[in-house]
Amino acid sequence: MADDMTLKGDVIDAASAIVDPVSGESLLDAHLLEEVEVADGVATIKLAFPKDYPKDARWDLEDTVADAIEALDGVTEARIMGHIEGGAPPAAAPAAPGPAPGAGAPAAPAAGGPQKDAASPGALDGVGRVIAVASGKGGVGKSTVAVNLALALKGLGFSVGLLDIDIYGPSVPTLLGINERPNVHNRRIVPVEKAGLKLMSLGFLMDDDTPVIWRGPIVTGIIRQFLQDVDWAGTDYLIVDLPPGTGDAQLSLAQTVPVDAAVVVTTPSELALVDAARGLRMFDTLNIEVLGLVENMSSYVWPGAEAVRGAVDTLKSTGADAGAVAAIERALEAHGEAWIFGRDAGRREAERLGTPFLGSIPLDETVREGGDNGRPIVLDQPNSLVASAFSNLARAVSDAKPLPEGEGTPKRSVFSFTKS
Repeated sequence: MADDMTLKGDVIDAASAIVDPVSGESLLDAHLLEEVEVADGVATIKLAFPKDYPKDARWDLEDTVADAIEALDGVTEARIMGHIEGGAPPAAAPAAPGPAPGAGAPAAPAAGGPQKDAASPGALDGVGRVIAVASGKGGVGKSTVAVNLALALKGLGFSVGLLDIDIYGPSVPTLLGINERPNVHNRRIVPVEKAGLKLMSLGFLMDDDTPVIWRGPIVTGIIRQFLQDVDWAGTDYLIVDLPPGTGDAQLSLAQTVPVDAAVVVTTPSELALVDAARGLRMFDTLNIEVLGLVENMSSYVWPGAEAVRGAVDTLKSTGADAGAVAAIERALEAHGEAWIFGRDAGRREAERLGTPFLGSIPLDETVREGGDNGRPIVLDQPNSLVASAFSNLARAVSDAKPLPEGEGTPKRSVFSFTKS
């Protein structure tokens, strides 16, 4: 593999050979190529655009540069960071991951990374707060939590949007029973509406069973469009369902969204908790606040427990053997609730990581049934134990991130483009 200095020269040559579609000149002659850095195979290219540079052309050019640099032998990652001349330059991205943090300690932000008080280039007009729902691994019910959290916030009186950017496995259409495509009005995409929620998902634009096989720049372009070209105006809370995991694709998507804070979903199993810790550290590295950990599928309450309790009451009223009745009650107390994936593990992990524990969501077959039938439990059984748990989660989120006063409150983003 070429050393970083040699590779930097190759990157500059490749970038210089690209033609600016607006001026017709090379990036170098058009003075768009501002800086190139290479460290451990990671190439960071900073582009500076004039104020009147067309937005779509800027995005296309960034994707073109990314494709050209990623094709170079020795480049493991291309980070394209564009900004408008006269505005704040993009923050320098960390060249490579630092050493693994010690057990129980969140990773420290990389030196030179984005600062928490920095103005964000990608804030969404008309949106009060953007809350990401993430998980370190798949299969923990992240999308189910995102949908029911959005509905619970709606139940508290807020205007809520739900953006499904789980590109490779969009679940919102199934979870909410939607089979329609969004409309376009005045060149803006109008979100699909269901149960009072504004909704957008790649699943609305695809046929069933169609696989998604896209490279990073294409995915990034879709996320940009879902954020900037969808009419989210008038939304108090925009819940963003991120893909599971913490790989390169997930990091890129997290960086695209101007996130106010994140909620990390896990189950109590040790395997899920290990990945949840990685998810928390990912957001810490990105300087995105984590509101806390949600333990999904925490315990299973036997559906027949209430019926048995009723039968016990009947036995007592008829003078049945007190010893036998007491034995039934002890058995019910011991086995009426089961911690299939472990007991209180999510709370203990939150304490170990020094992050708030936002609550437990019981394991209930009606949640699965509602998701399969497009009737989430908060919508279908609002007075149930599980729906109550989601309402408590919604209150915790809204209390931790109340709506900002006035409009235009900036949000942090560490992505590479500036909204003009």
